[in-house]
Amino acid sequence: MIFMLFAIAIAALFFVGSLILLRWGQHLGRRYRERSEGTGGLATVEGAIFGLMGLLLAFTISGALQRFDDRRQLVIQEATTAATAYDRLSLFAGDDGRRLQGSLKEYVGARIELYRMPHDFLVLQRAEEFSDQQEKKVRDLKNRLWGSAVVACPQPNYRPACALSLPALNSLFEVALQRAGAAEKHPPQIVYFMLFGLGLGCSLLAGFGMAANAGRSWIHMVIFAGTLTVALYIVTDMEYPRLGLIRIESFDHFLADAYERMN
Repeated sequence: MIFMLFAIAIAALFFVGSLILLRWGQHLGRRYRERSEGTGGLATVEGAIFGLMGLLLAFTISGALQRFDDRRQLVIQEATTAATAYDRLSLFAGDDGRRLQGSLKEYVGARIELYRMPHDFLVLQRAEEFSDQQEKKVRDLKNRLWGSAVVACPQPNYRPACALSLPALNSLFEVALQRAGAAEKHPPQIVYFMLFGLGLGCSLLAGFGMAANAGRSWIHMVIFAGTLTVALYIVTDMEYPRLGLIRIESFDHFLADAYERMN
């Protein structure tokens, strides 16, 4: 909820600011044309600034889409490694294998619950806030699972099983860490300030260019401001795919399906 309110407030602030600067730019443009005979050279400056805005927005959207896709791939990768680890733990005979598989299933269930539990947004840290209690539970289950596997491995008859199971468990824990890191992987904050500032600057220049007409078109002004606002909001929303409107929860079923197949 905090993220949605924060994102909507920033988008609304940009939209209103863009409209104000469009109108102000139009006023400045008319005053300039009344005092000057021409606008030679201004189109070059405007083209350079609009081009820079377009490039920055394009690269930012491309990066956000790449990070969004990476987060979805990590969900699938965790589901795959969990299923592999579960199968390889069956190489441990008797009660040891069943106990290890039960611990793994409990760990995977806690991981699923961690992402399903409601969580919110830390504005200053620009990070998702997960349940500390659930994160501690996941760490405890991870340590217990790894400790049990290591304890079972010194037995001579388990050496082939250990050679396959321990690397699989290690890969599973690595993917979990990669998912945590991906959730905090965002562009530098200065990029957002540049997008916000350049967007407002482009609004001022667009209004200045509209001064060549005798009247003012609110339709064009609203569409211009709205288009920039939507583009900036989408960039922000894709960076936090579990808090905004664009989400990756639909990919969580891969890990849930792997959990259900653990008999």
